[in-house]
Amino acid sequence: MGCTAWLEMNQKNKPQSNALATGILTLLTTGSYLAATLFDSGLSHQEWTFGRSQPVITFTLLVFHVTAVAGSIAAYLLLERYTKKQINYVLVACVTVGSIVGVAVPSNLIAVAFGRGLMGFAHGLAYPVVLVHGGEIVVKELRGVIMASVNFCIVSGVMLGSVINSVTEQGMPPYRLLGILGLFYMLLSAFLNYFLCYESPVFLVERKLDGQAIQSMIKLRNESNETWEIRNELTEIKTMLSEDELTSRSILQDGNVRPMVLIALGKVAAVLSFNYAVNSIKYIVIDDALAQDHDTFSLATTVLMTIRLLGGMVGMFIVDLLGRRALATVSSLSSGLLLAAIGIAYLATDSISSEVAMVVFFACEVGSSLGLTFVPDVLCSEAFNTRKKVLSIVVVQLLENVLQVIIFAITFEWNFAVQDRYGGTLLVAGVPLLAITYVLYQKLPETSKMSIRQARIEFYKRDGIVFGGSKNSVEVLYD
Repeated sequence: MGCTAWLEMNQKNKPQSNALATGILTLLTTGSYLAATLFDSGLSHQEWTFGRSQPVITFTLLVFHVTAVAGSIAAYLLLERYTKKQINYVLVACVTVGSIVGVAVPSNLIAVAFGRGLMGFAHGLAYPVVLVHGGEIVVKELRGVIMASVNFCIVSGVMLGSVINSVTEQGMPPYRLLGILGLFYMLLSAFLNYFLCYESPVFLVERKLDGQAIQSMIKLRNESNETWEIRNELTEIKTMLSEDELTSRSILQDGNVRPMVLIALGKVAAVLSFNYAVNSIKYIVIDDALAQDHDTFSLATTVLMTIRLLGGMVGMFIVDLLGRRALATVSSLSSGLLLAAIGIAYLATDSISSEVAMVVFFACEVGSSLGLTFVPDVLCSEAFNTRKKVLSIVVVQLLENVLQVIIFAITFEWNFAVQDRYGGTLLVAGVPLLAITYVLYQKLPETSKMSIRQARIEFYKRDGIVFGGSKNSVEVLYD
């Protein structure tokens, strides 16, 4: 497909990404709060930390992840009972209240904890909602790029939050500025949700609302009436749902363990390459190489996140072209090799030139941005049986949050200004990435350019690897 044809197809299918806008804007907003547990937040200069003990500060920051788990559980309870538009209003309400609290009392410990808790809940709720909704409404040719854009917006939020938090000069408190931005995003989200959020045809067909499903599909596909393509898609949806009715809701039966384990490994790889400990080492080394005083402003944080955003943008636009499997393995392999190599170098020598280490970390950031963080999200949208999808995604997200909490809680009080822990930390992050790369290369099927029914079946197969967009038989393959 040529560039012009792709742009025309993307423009024609714009209603699909518009339908996800509220959830995506929510994740953009909550991503800026997630930044505090991924990068040094300049806490010593934030008034709400003055006179507070280290455990209290740590807990306040980790409240985000604790409530994110609660939000994911809420998603499991709500997604099969309420429409996406109704759930989106819950997201808007949570983020709006959290933003108002941040604007009103940005320097009060209890207010900061409450605001972070609401943002975490909204983050945990929005993630499964967007992945499930997007997987069910987006055409197979664009599912990769649109679902990857979800993670891209989270990373954009992390960049915004990390930069705002790292500015320690006297002025507007970080949480007040983040709250103002959040209110703006939510005002836009409310309008987009009211006018442009169309329900998933899968959700409607499952509830025997075929007439509404047809109308929703017509709007999502930007057609004026029911076409043969729409009829074929609805027929496949009905076939998929009838197949799924023969299976249980247990996520440990009917072959569901395989896709869940593979995607969980992808999430583990993403956390290993992008966590508080690894990021702290990177930004301190790079600030030293750039002769930047990271106690006043971390230029390295801005540079690292810019590289990650640009690399993620490239990966986002080629994920449907090169495939999920290729990007995931190349990204994981390059990150693992570079982290392990620089870790061994730190262990083997007394010190390494900060300029040399900076180049390695830049290369590592490019590698990890090409697919390590967003490919698992793309796969979440297409890999699971409809009866097991929500709970499977919740379990994967739960694992990600638990890992981030463990890493942050252990390493938050470490002094990264000295290099004693660099080698071990980077080696512990890099070596498992290499093992995960091997498993993904051997076991991960390629699902680009497949309908969600075809993609799901490829994951449930027991033998063989399927490469980009094959049109194999789609007979039911459950045991």
